[in-house]
Amino acid sequence: MMRRRSVAYRLLLALLPACCGAAPLTVTILTDNGYPPYSYEASGQAIGIYNDILRAASTQLRDYRIELRPVPWKRGLAELESGRALALSPPYYRPRERPYMQPYSAPMLNEQVVAYCRAAVMRQPRPRWPDDYLGLRFGSNAGFRPGGDLFWQRVGQGRIALEEAADVRTNLLKAIRAHLDCYLNDRLAIRQELARLQWQGLYSPGTLVEAAVVSEEQGFVGFTDRDSGRFPYKQDFIRQLNQALAEMKRSGQIDRIVEQALQTGRPPATPPF
Repeated sequence: MMRRRSVAYRLLLALLPACCGAAPLTVTILTDNGYPPYSYEASGQAIGIYNDILRAASTQLRDYRIELRPVPWKRGLAELESGRALALSPPYYRPRERPYMQPYSAPMLNEQVVAYCRAAVMRQPRPRWPDDYLGLRFGSNAGFRPGGDLFWQRVGQGRIALEEAADVRTNLLKAIRAHLDCYLNDRLAIRQELARLQWQGLYSPGTLVEAAVVSEEQGFVGFTDRDSGRFPYKQDFIRQLNQALAEMKRSGQIDRIVEQALQTGRPPATPPF
């Protein structure tokens, strides 16, 4: 009986903003701190396209305001798995690999996952993914699993080597320096970071080439199901967030956010030397 009263009391507190004109409830979403241009950290702030989308959505929520907290990706996953954190952005849809993460929000964006490889590696034609890439050394961002089920089967069999690093820049530098043969990630993230590395004099165009379009993915906000009632407002928050995202897509606001991020994220035309 006491437990029921406690749950009811927390639910009542969560509903107070809606019924009594109280200030909106602040909801914290953890965000990946190493996935430019989509989600990363700069000067302690959550920066990137997904974070811009969530900030814009926050202004459209009736009863909530979103606080974004950048964290390393693996830590964010652990926080959701333990039930200590409510939500993490922007996971791909992986219900079997992350059974603790459900439900997911409506998708925010479509991303195209590609393999970039050293030009020397691609002198041999490799039309079949992933079996034409056996024996190569791949890089991936820690905590991500791009490439498809067959790719990961080959990794598990030891027929493709895989090394994880914290972010796009680290992986690309390893490939540029021939410590890796290929790198898997979002096309836009790779292209923007290569442009930045070229501007900094760390990359010569043509050293790496796009080798294969591997898959298309969508970015979501993933929610914990291990909270044991710690976040009684969860379902109502998801409902309002999904409504805001749907309206932003319909109005073209998400497209405008992406275009603005691309313009501001490009390095200047004049090199720094």
